[in-house]
Amino acid sequence: MDKLTYRIGAIPPQRERAVTCQEEQKGEVAFIHFTVQSEKEAVFTPLTLRIYVPAIQVHYRWSPKLHLIKGLNSDWFENLYLTNGFTGAPVECLLAPSQKNCACIGLSDTLSTIGLKALPVEETGEYEFEIRLFCREAVPRKSYEITIRLDMREIPYYQSLQELSRWWETLEGMAPAFVPPNAKELVYSTWYSYHQRVSQNELLKQCTLAKELGCGTVIIDDGWQTEDNARGYAYCGDWEAARSKMPDIRKFTDSLHQIGMRAMFWYSVPFIGERSANFARFQDMLIDPDAQREWHVLDPRYPAVREFIIGLYEKALAEWGLDGFKLDFVDEFVVTGVSGRESDERRDYQSFEEAADRLMTDCISRLKQIKPDILLEFRQTYNGPRMRTYGNIFRAVDCPMDDVENKVRVTDIRLIAGDSAVHSDMVMWHYEDPVESAALQIIQILFSVPQISMRLEELKKEHYQMLKFYCSLWIRYKQAFTDGEFIPLHPTERYSVIKGIHKNTFVCTYHLTELIEMEKCYDEMLFVNGTSRSELILSVKEEGMFDREVFDCMGNMTQKDRFYVKMGAQIWHVPESGCVLLKKCRRA
Repeated sequence: MDKLTYRIGAIPPQRERAVTCQEEQKGEVAFIHFTVQSEKEAVFTPLTLRIYVPAIQVHYRWSPKLHLIKGLNSDWFENLYLTNGFTGAPVECLLAPSQKNCACIGLSDTLSTIGLKALPVEETGEYEFEIRLFCREAVPRKSYEITIRLDMREIPYYQSLQELSRWWETLEGMAPAFVPPNAKELVYSTWYSYHQRVSQNELLKQCTLAKELGCGTVIIDDGWQTEDNARGYAYCGDWEAARSKMPDIRKFTDSLHQIGMRAMFWYSVPFIGERSANFARFQDMLIDPDAQREWHVLDPRYPAVREFIIGLYEKALAEWGLDGFKLDFVDEFVVTGVSGRESDERRDYQSFEEAADRLMTDCISRLKQIKPDILLEFRQTYNGPRMRTYGNIFRAVDCPMDDVENKVRVTDIRLIAGDSAVHSDMVMWHYEDPVESAALQIIQILFSVPQISMRLEELKKEHYQMLKFYCSLWIRYKQAFTDGEFIPLHPTERYSVIKGIHKNTFVCTYHLTELIEMEKCYDEMLFVNGTSRSELILSVKEEGMFDREVFDCMGNMTQKDRFYVKMGAQIWHVPESGCVLLKKCRRA
């Protein structure tokens, strides 16, 4: 077999350390093993590795963080080209216009802070994968090893990413956390609907309505732990219920369980506010004591900090009968600027990444001893392979009312999430929005687990009817939407067509009016119109007789007939934000 067409950049001579490289080729996948060794223990200075591939048919770059550059609120995020166990994932993929993979690179070190990006090289017409090691090095060491997996097979880009995810799962200590079935049930969230103004009695009524839509879990977001409603995190750190809002959490969760709903509570894992009673205890154990704000990031390198955080969750889980936690801002442990003590004998770790890993590993282990099927949600961008060993739910980072970005974000997560549950950011819209427009908020994220955050009793009749219709449709085809073969097409057009296949059921959402190619017909096929037009354009390579039902976005049937699907291109009428369902006719 010919050697793959890549080359390894020269490494300048290293003082007091040796860098060796071994290459292994398995088919069209190369494994490049680098070892760095020093005669004596030392903090390694930064080292850059470079892998070059020919820029042949390369027209797009996929990265787990790339979408944030295009998002409406991209100024919220930094560190776009840095990855570690708590932000991003060590992967880059170069794509052809055919949506085939040109070069997909993944790194075995999923914990350390590493700079990774693909750069065009003008002089040679290549792409350079730049891998910067020891970016935030603090730990003296004598050796370090990393394997670079380079996949240059001409296969669909999504297949290359999915196989990389499975490779990560085989590495030592990287087995994903157990995903209970209820992690993939509809969720009601209080954030956009109530923000911090939550009320125990009001939420119980809201959850009763949410249960009627098929929701199995409610997330009580920020606000339950403070009487203050001014946003910010100055009061985080005590994590006691605000008496005016949640006078009896145990009674509340018991009531939820009686109606068949589970309860997850929000915690900002690393934050401790200056107005909390616990701040005095930990004010000298902070990553950022000089931060110009009223809250700070606890330093996980202190065992006292880790025990404090874990103890909070153990107590809440046991005393309040919770079903899980929404653990927020976990990435702050490793992306927050350091201004704390340079050294402290009370610490038992020097590395922020290793200490945060110890915190999360111990936390999850101890919580599962209390509740084996605990639900644990993390938010993008801390959704990489290391995070999958801790939690079982990964939600798109906040993008209120930005349905297109919500679709892009859940798709990016799913491409490397394996069997973990991928949730949308909470669905919301203006209460006066036209129903076809509002429907796009949920149509765009059908290939994730929808989270809903609207005051349901305030919805217009047609809005509620639309929401109920699409919730029931998602429940009916949940396996095809969330568990089957996942085929997101046209990433250059923000995934304008997404397909899912489970056994002999096919589902598809389309978001631009373009040709959808079908290699075969399935027993049951659902096409959802995520455009503002009323067409479905198909190219079919297999014929068959089907019962066809067409629905508008509120679930009203607008057409029902028996239809012979012919080979070739065809145009069908599908209402704006509506759908068409085809069921293959059985022979007599």
